[in-house]
Amino acid sequence: MFPKKVHYGLRFLLTLSGLAEGSHLGVAEIAERERLSVKFLEAIAVALRKGNIVNVRRGAGGGYSLAKPLKEITLYEIVLLLDEKLDKTIATEGSTTEKAVGRFLTSVRNDYGRLLRRVTLEKLRNYFAEENESIMYYI
Repeated sequence: MFPKKVHYGLRFLLTLSGLAEGSHLGVAEIAERERLSVKFLEAIAVALRKGNIVNVRRGAGGGYSLAKPLKEITLYEIVLLLDEKLDKTIATEGSTTEKAVGRFLTSVRNDYGRLLRRVTLEKLRNYFAEENESIMYYI
């Protein structure tokens, strides 16, 4: 349902969410940690920077950091930036069947958008925390 760009972008953001305040991380280091293509992740990082989701600091000790708190970043923002298909126009002209299907799909897409707007990356961070807790064991 979601393209790889969205999956990789979320992994990128999840990694950044674990940084201490004022810290930055380079794309190459994140790509290595996550076993992702540096080139592909760089393109994702640029899109997220243009969308004001991440900040970039150039030079030594530079890299990326989140531009705002996780609870202010919605899944809709991420999908809209990384999935070009989300905001494509749906045809609603032509025969009655074309019009009906177009209206139906437009309605579904609008509902989908409303759902994505309600989900923040804070929820992703919570899932990550739950996963880490479930793999911990005590001796």
